[in-house]
Amino acid sequence: MDNTKTFTKNGETRSTLDASAVLKNFKFPLVDLSDIAHAEWKGIFFDSIITEYDARRLYWHLEDQYAETFPTLTDVLIPWLRDEIDHAYGFALIYSSFTGIPLDQVILEAEIRKPDFTIINPIASDAFKLLIMLAYDEIITTHVYHRSIAKYDQFDSEQLSNWIRKAKKDEARHFISFVQKAKSLFPERTTETRSILDEIFNLDFEKSSYTGTFVLDHNTTDFPISKKEIKDMIIPAIVKKFNE
Repeated sequence: MDNTKTFTKNGETRSTLDASAVLKNFKFPLVDLSDIAHAEWKGIFFDSIITEYDARRLYWHLEDQYAETFPTLTDVLIPWLRDEIDHAYGFALIYSSFTGIPLDQVILEAEIRKPDFTIINPIASDAFKLLIMLAYDEIITTHVYHRSIAKYDQFDSEQLSNWIRKAKKDEARHFISFVQKAKSLFPERTTETRSILDEIFNLDFEKSSYTGTFVLDHNTTDFPISKKEIKDMIIPAIVKKFNE
């Protein structure tokens, strides 16, 4: 039985509500956190803002640098971008309420960073590799949000609980859309999937810091999914999906 609900806004049908609905009039619940826990959550919420916010930077980079192939991907990139902008806004609302920092200042902090796409250009220049890289990133984020559900539920806030589930559902949908697009455009190349994922994985863990690229931001000591799990669990799951 399919329990998926759909919502229509401005003529567009979507499977999850926007942040403006899920987090309408949101106020962070009164919670007693230690200084360490407060600092950890502050970091989690801000990291969530910037990684989601940077989707627009990646979109503009692809549009500017790869004009020949970009139009063939807009049917999946535009819905993806719309959701990622919505995620960034939602996490910004949460972070602002949690810290007391005004929302416009939070958005400014996200905006003034400078991205560097040098490391991903060899992948992004090949549309099939790009779609695999996006699928790789989206399924990892899906797992991160799935593991976060129990932690969000501890705040005893229906809005926070609904929010993290909405974000997880969106990311899972993006993963499927990128896989389907790659298979439809390049059916003859699916046998390359594992080797391309190995290339992407190596790039991901060569980077010493995040450079505002949206993708390949998993090589940090506090990232909630280990390098081994990505290699031994997530990559084989992606390959399997391409072989279905």
